[in-house]
Amino acid sequence: NEGTLAQTLHFDLTCPAFLFVFSAMEIQVPPGASLTKEQRTEMAKGFEFLGLMAEGGRARKRKGLPLVVPKVEVPKLLRGCRRAPTAADLKELMSKVPNEGIQLEDFLSLYETAAEKPLLNEYQLFDALRTLDLTKTDTLEPKGLKEILHGFGDAVTFGEVEKILSGLPRDGLGRVKCKDIARKLIKGPSDIPHL
Repeated sequence: NEGTLAQTLHFDLTCPAFLFVFSAMEIQVPPGASLTKEQRTEMAKGFEFLGLMAEGGRARKRKGLPLVVPKVEVPKLLRGCRRAPTAADLKELMSKVPNEGIQLEDFLSLYETAAEKPLLNEYQLFDALRTLDLTKTDTLEPKGLKEILHGFGDAVTFGEVEKILSGLPRDGLGRVKCKDIARKLIKGPSDIPHL
């Protein structure tokens, strides 16, 4: 289903480079389970960074007050933690975040809720992209991919698709391998530092 694929592929490629992608440790939470102590520690690092960068964050820390990540930054933090909720899922999650922002423990609970929806692995994403290839060569024409992702579900901008495709090798016909697209999407944006 093209709409589902567009929703699956949508993640914020424009988020600032200060976000963290936890690639050194797969942060998975089985349904109904909680984050482990190690996972909580790793996630707290990213949360603390954004909390300190927030207006008044350093002053709060000096006063011994808990850090707060502003509500507008919560979607970026979720994406930095390798969660890419659809617009509908994000709206539901954000309804649980107070207007003044979120503290660490509440964010970890929110993450556990977000983690109830499984992520695609590279093979599943490759398989979904292959269904769009009418030539059966496991490649896609960039212009066609842009139109599909821009026109269905949670529309991805043409600029975002360009970022996805940038640097990927093209064959003699200008097509890009589905495998390369899937690999790049699973790795996430290259300008985000890894922990």
